[in-house]
Amino acid sequence: MPRKKTTPSWEIKDRIYILKGGMTPVNYILRSRHHLNKPLQYFDGSMSRSLRYASNQVSLFEDEQTGDVTLPAVIFKDGKLVVAKENVLLQQFLSIYHPDLGKVYSEFDANKEAEADVKTVEEELDAMNIAKDLPIEDLEAIARVVLQGRVSDMASNEIRRDMLIYARQNPNEFIQLTKDENINLRNVAVRAVEMGILFIKDDQRTVCWNDSKKEKIITVPYGENVYSALAVYFKTDEGLDTLQAINNKL
Repeated sequence: MPRKKTTPSWEIKDRIYILKGGMTPVNYILRSRHHLNKPLQYFDGSMSRSLRYASNQVSLFEDEQTGDVTLPAVIFKDGKLVVAKENVLLQQFLSIYHPDLGKVYSEFDANKEAEADVKTVEEELDAMNIAKDLPIEDLEAIARVVLQGRVSDMASNEIRRDMLIYARQNPNEFIQLTKDENINLRNVAVRAVEMGILFIKDDQRTVCWNDSKKEKIITVPYGENVYSALAVYFKTDEGLDTLQAINNKL
C-alpha cells in the first residue's frame, strides 16, 4: 500500500535562515541527505524516515521519491540562507523536518525579533523609571553592590545617573536588586564602617564597635561576605538593637 504523501499546510512567503551563535562563515554546507554514518531522518510518529533534499522531487522523504534525483547543496553564505517563496520544498526541509533546526541554524522571524525587541525596551523603561523615582538612599545601597569605587565620594546626581545607566543596561538585575530586602541593611553596614562606627579586624570576620572598648558584635562565618552577614544579623532581636544604635550615630 503506497504511503500517503506528506503535505503540511504552509504559508507562502520568502524565508531567511541564519546560523546559530552569530556564526558567519563564508560558506557552510548543511547536510541534506541521509547516510548510514551520518543519519538524517524524521520521526513521523510511527517510524524514522530518511530525508533527502532533491530539487526535482515533490517530497523530502526518500521512500516517496521516484526516478532520477537532483541533489543541490544547501549552502549558508556568510551565515545566512535566503530561500524564495517559490522553493517551498527547501523551506519545508529547513523549517519542519531538518533535525539541525534550532541547533545549528534557525529561521529568522522579523515579527518575533520585533516582539523580543519591544519586550527588551519595555524592561529597560520599567527599570529606568524605577531608578528615576527611587529614593537616593535606596539607589546608594544598590550602587554599593554593582559599582566599582567608593560610592560615598559620589554626589547624589552621579549616583542617580550611574544607576539609570545600569538599569538600562541590566534591567532584570536592577529590578531584582530593588526587591532585595537586605540591600539597605547592607548599605547601613558599609556606611557604618566607612564612618568609623564599626571596625572590621584584619581577619575580615570579626566586627567590633570602633570605640575605646572595641566590643565584638559578631564573628562572620568563614567564606561569607562581612556586609551580607551584618545585614542578616541586623534582622535578629539582638541585631535590631545594634542597628538602632548605628542609625543614631549615622
